[in-house]
Amino acid sequence: MRKILIWGPAATLCLVLAGRGLWAQADGSAAEQADETTGSVLTLGGDGHAALNIAELRRGAEAGDTRAQNDLGTAYALGGGVERNNEEAARWFVLAARTGFAPAEANLGYLYEKGLGVTRDYAEALRLYRDAADGGNAQAKVRIGVFHENGWIVSVNRGEAVRWYRMAAEQGDAEGERKLGNCYYAGRGVSRDYVEAAAWFRKAAEQGDPVAQNNLGALYHHGLGMKQDYAEAFKWYKLAADQGLPGAANDLGVLYQDGTGVDKDYREAAKWYRVAATKGVSRGEYDLAGLYYAGRGVPLDYVVAYYWYSRALADGEQQAALGLKELSSIMTPRQKQVAIAMLADQHESVSEDTVAMGVN
Repeated sequence: MRKILIWGPAATLCLVLAGRGLWAQADGSAAEQADETTGSVLTLGGDGHAALNIAELRRGAEAGDTRAQNDLGTAYALGGGVERNNEEAARWFVLAARTGFAPAEANLGYLYEKGLGVTRDYAEALRLYRDAADGGNAQAKVRIGVFHENGWIVSVNRGEAVRWYRMAAEQGDAEGERKLGNCYYAGRGVSRDYVEAAAWFRKAAEQGDPVAQNNLGALYHHGLGMKQDYAEAFKWYKLAADQGLPGAANDLGVLYQDGTGVDKDYREAAKWYRVAATKGVSRGEYDLAGLYYAGRGVPLDYVVAYYWYSRALADGEQQAALGLKELSSIMTPRQKQVAIAMLADQHESVSEDTVAMGVN
């Protein structure tokens, strides 16, 4: 059976507005996830209202309004209505956190955890998370669980991680629900239980968590914890892929290639594999290479197949080595030269982008 991706950590950042989460995708886009109605004046988007609302926030923040300070820090952290500035975000979070405002403590903890606008300090992050958790903040409870699961300045204790994830999940926090589902799926800190995993993934998925949507789709795909249902798998994969989760895009490609839950369509499979591959998903790179190798849904092209197999292998997909070996026996020297040049161009482009973004 084809490999389907169960995702663990999400590539998202949750900063906490006054009583609600604001999730920033890895590409910098943002979408509100309203946990409760708060009347916050912060809005994100290109509707022309952001600048007015930021001005209103700033007046409140400068007058000492704790919620406004936290929300203004959130705006700076996410680049909502202002240019992204983590140092400014930290400054406003500090002011709000000094009053014991739990959302600001959680947000400042995250900056310390990641070294955004402040020097990375796990001890300070954990202290702030504990203070925020004492104030009932669910996102802080999730982060404490992450510290225990990974052994960051505390001993690895997966049972303790589960305890914190469960507390957040029982407050209805989507990330807590998803992480608790991951623990049940993998048997980390609890006995493996696919039924429980599916139940927690569903709770998070219904709140719009794309990783949970993808994971729920995978359980439907394989019939783990529930009756196998390819149509349901397709539904949840599509929801996650439409939110930009690259692993879900690859899983959609698998369904299209195999004709499960949807009519077989190699062109659609190639389209979704390409989405995953261009985001660096090694399995997407491998599967797209296979289509070029066979000429299914795309023109038969050994050079492009070699390129994607090479990228897949470099990204850890060991099965790609066999594809490269087979291609090497049938490609002409000129084809190999072109493929190697493509890889060199891609490596140079990635290196330039990395320097430009300050990634290390």
